[in-house]
Amino acid sequence: MTGLRVRGGFEVDIEWKAGQLHHATILAKIGGACRLHALLPVTVSLDGTAIATGSTDLTWMTQPGQRYIVQAM
Repeated sequence: MTGLRVRGGFEVDIEWKAGQLHHATILAKIGGACRLHALLPVTVSLDGTAIATGSTDLTWMTQPGQRYIVQAM
């Protein structure tokens, strides 16, 4: 699934493998707080560096134009 627009000015691309999240990319269109609720613990990274990890409920600050990668742990 690509190009899903979600509340807060974000665009999400999701890739599934064997019925589970492989990874997702969150593009911050305007920046600000991003809140994510997942069924399993995930890690969020920016440019290969983890910025939020190990929880099913995460919130982090984003910058416009940045792409954040979400991966299941």
